[in-house]
Amino acid sequence: MAKRARLTEMEAYAVKTRLSEPVGSRGKGTLLLEKKASGAILAFYRERTSDSDKRLPLGILARKPNPGTDERTLNDIRAEALRTSTQVGAAGGLVKYQELLAERGAVAEAERIARKLQAEAEARRGTFGELMDAYVESLERAAKVSAKEVKQAFQLHVKGSHPELSARIAAEIEPEDMQFVLACVLNRKPKGRGRGNKAAASASNGMRTTADKLRRYLRAAFSHAAKAHLSAERLANDGKDFSIRANPVRDIPVIEGAGGGDTESLSPATLGELLRYLDTLPERNAAIANALIYFGGQRLRQLCAVPWDCVTDETIGLLDAKGQKSKAWAHLLPITPRIKEIIAPLLADRIGPGPFALTDGKLVHPDTLSDWFSTAGRTLAADGKASQAFSWKHVRVTTETLLAATGITKEIRAWLLSHGRSGVQDKHYDRYSYLPEKRTALEHWGRYLDKLKNGEGAETENIVLLVKRKL
Repeated sequence: MAKRARLTEMEAYAVKTRLSEPVGSRGKGTLLLEKKASGAILAFYRERTSDSDKRLPLGILARKPNPGTDERTLNDIRAEALRTSTQVGAAGGLVKYQELLAERGAVAEAERIARKLQAEAEARRGTFGELMDAYVESLERAAKVSAKEVKQAFQLHVKGSHPELSARIAAEIEPEDMQFVLACVLNRKPKGRGRGNKAAASASNGMRTTADKLRRYLRAAFSHAAKAHLSAERLANDGKDFSIRANPVRDIPVIEGAGGGDTESLSPATLGELLRYLDTLPERNAAIANALIYFGGQRLRQLCAVPWDCVTDETIGLLDAKGQKSKAWAHLLPITPRIKEIIAPLLADRIGPGPFALTDGKLVHPDTLSDWFSTAGRTLAADGKASQAFSWKHVRVTTETLLAATGITKEIRAWLLSHGRSGVQDKHYDRYSYLPEKRTALEHWGRYLDKLKNGEGAETENIVLLVKRKL
């Protein structure tokens, strides 16, 4: 094939087998056009020496190239050939140039992989909102009774009020951010009480308690994320990477004055008035409300949820999922003869899935029980039979206060009310139910309550009940 000085466009686009033209001056290589059986005309940069003949693809010759393909016009291919010739000369020949291209390709591939890994890492970085969701999910998996309350608090006071903050990477959250969130809660007016939130708000439901609860929930959420960071289960499940190195809520102090409204105890006389008031309720309502008190002031949610298969002639089994437990544990209580008298209407007419049911097929809701005691507190206060309105939380505090005042030890009260257990022995090895001790305590407590209901109980009337001073 004779070498031509320069191809015309007609010659180039009408090549039958192959044609070539020089690229620049002599020794700079040639532009080779070669027609394939398919009709496509391939362009190559060609370097011929005394002992080699090498080519480098430049693209496909086309009058009207299709975008996004290797098709190029003749002018574009000539320009590419000239650029390649210059780079080949600088590299010291086509072989060395190709080696250089291979190295550059390897570097480019390594950079591409690094960018991909970085993008994947960024995608795994969890946001503050996702951190809160992960904590709530962990509570739900563990069947914690606080799961719903924590979820609502996060939604109302953080995610709903601070969406921009919730969307930030969790590891970038600073203590000042948490301080701002809690300050916003403190500055918010408390909602009214009762249906429709129409009743006036009071100090007992002020935002200090709400803000401090949120502080504790947020601290626990960040602590959970920090512990989960190195968890094998997280990687196995392709979980979010929060990379929490320091808890931004750790050093935020307790909200001063929080929880003061629910720590006051009723006097023995007021408790007696309450017991007489509860006896005026419908029979089934009175049985449930009195059972709560005669069982020592158990948690509403735990007692309400008891199914029939956890009730025997002698015992009733609760499920305690509160606190730092990895899973709920059984909380067994004895049914004393006095308690059996109180819950007799519930045992005789089994209308629901458990003894504490008001309607067919449905257990009573804890909020319903709570409303009964709040109504009782307002009614007794209005009638001058209580110094102020109270709620179930005050009644629960009162039960433990008076249990202590009547001689029930702190250890037995902890068994009776299923308070937190600490230490390896208590948490993992002590499986004794303490039923005899609980039975003795509840029998003693029942006799004391009966005296209060009858206007007696003078031996505890001189008790001085300490409350927090409200500043």
